[in-house]
Amino acid sequence: MRRTRWIVMTLFVILFFAACSRNTAQTSTVQVSEYVVSKTNLTDTITLSGTVQAREYADIKSLVSGIVKKVNVSKGDTVKAGDVIAELDDTEYRLAYIKALQNYETAKNSGSKLLIQQREIELELAKRDLENCKLLSPIDGVVISIDVKQGDLVSSGKTIARIVNLEKLYVSASVDEVDYSRIALGQVATVSFDAIEGLTVGARVTYISSEAQTSQGIVVVPIELDLLSVDVPQLRSTLSQAGIDPTQFQQRLQQLRTQGNLAQMPQRQLQSGSQNQSTRIIPGLSCEVNIVTMSKENVLAVPINAVKFSSGKAYVTVKKSDGSTEEREISVGVRTNNFYEVVSGLQEGEVVLVTGRTTTTNRTQQMPVPGANIMFRP
Repeated sequence: MRRTRWIVMTLFVILFFAACSRNTAQTSTVQVSEYVVSKTNLTDTITLSGTVQAREYADIKSLVSGIVKKVNVSKGDTVKAGDVIAELDDTEYRLAYIKALQNYETAKNSGSKLLIQQREIELELAKRDLENCKLLSPIDGVVISIDVKQGDLVSSGKTIARIVNLEKLYVSASVDEVDYSRIALGQVATVSFDAIEGLTVGARVTYISSEAQTSQGIVVVPIELDLLSVDVPQLRSTLSQAGIDPTQFQQRLQQLRTQGNLAQMPQRQLQSGSQNQSTRIIPGLSCEVNIVTMSKENVLAVPINAVKFSSGKAYVTVKKSDGSTEEREISVGVRTNNFYEVVSGLQEGEVVLVTGRTTTTNRTQQMPVPGANIMFRP
């Protein structure tokens, strides 16, 4: 009896879950659309995240010890190469120079060649120390930091200021190894900044590392892009001055925007009265980089879903004027995310079929199993 009771209870549980179960079915349908073969401009890009860096900067260090007599600049000041950033009290160094000069003159009268050489070197060192009491900027740029004030005692080797040349900026970025083969020196790019709304500037790939790195488990290749010193309004003005029709430039920008290359560029950037904000670009800013890896104008192209491959050959389904279709071999060129370039096999105006597959999920409730509501009693 006990064994029979367990069998009955097990059957009851199975019938109960069978009554409550649902069946899930997926159906797949093929959608076919028509595409008229036409000439277009193919542009392919890679989007990366980067950081603005300074190509040229200088840390101003004191090469002698002394008391700061004067500071000539403040943070944010613009300086030229050779400008005096700060001055140290040079009293002791002037005295040392005069003594070295006297010793040198005395040695010349003694006639000893070795002594003359010794005193000459001592004089050169004393002169160098005296000159080093004036701390000069070696480059043109902007004072980013100044870490001393009048009356401070500085030691030899102490950094007192940093100068950054904001006219020579570049973007440091990394490209995934999957896209590494698509990157080449000289490729142009557009750069936009989260911190500067509405600003898009040009850039050019100037460095590709010869060694890949691993970042958070992903293999990447470091690259650098030099920022161009003009934004879109400036470029438009420059083209106009060079005799290039600004209308054609506007049309080209619109073509790139249609293809997604400059989709992030606000329309107001194309207005001649737009304020130039490129001077607000500073080292450390994060940015988005769109590198143009391929650009072809006025070529025949078809959607990638229209092309089928068999035995290494490409085919499309062509719809004839009478409504019938034929499979035709074509030669393809470059590929973007959405299109194949057609090198041969199709003519402008012909119609090809584009296939796409959609999947839908249907849920049907299982009908109650007869007897599932029977209650068994021991």
